Amino acid sequence: MLSDRVLQRLSAVHGPEIRFQEEGNMKSRRPVTFLMSALIALALAVPMFARDVSAKGSKVTTATMDIFSEATLGGTDIKPGTYTFKIDDSTVTVLLHGKMVAQARAEWKDETSKPAMSNLRLDKNQIKEIHFSGKMKYVQVMD
Repeated sequence: MLSDRVLQRLSAVHGPEIRFQEEGNMKSRRPVTFLMSALIALALAVPMFARDVSAKGSKVTTATMDIFSEATLGGTDIKPGTYTFKIDDSTVTVLLHGKMVAQARAEWKDETSKPAMSNLRLDKNQIKEIHFSGKMKYVQVMD
């Protein structure tokens, strides 16, 4: 419980916007609570606006996925492993430990529904589509 002396100092320093009302043993600090809530909401919203931008200034979408059997992208064989897929407006780049393994032209298409997980669609071991968790667009790989 705050003493009257502390409350007077807080009121003198912060002005009338911070007022404490005693309700039993609990203190009400609405402005402080509101400010903290606003800061938390802002901190959570900032990553939503962050994006990776390529040299051309286009938005880059990134996903990390496992490949369990040999696959091909743009004529390049990809061995089983965990890869990072970076897709800009028209190019898919496959990275392993930050180094480019394969690259191909790509085209964005509309999804019918948001997939629960990121995934690859293959046809005869060739990567044909890349779908992203929670996104309404996917990439079709052009041969």
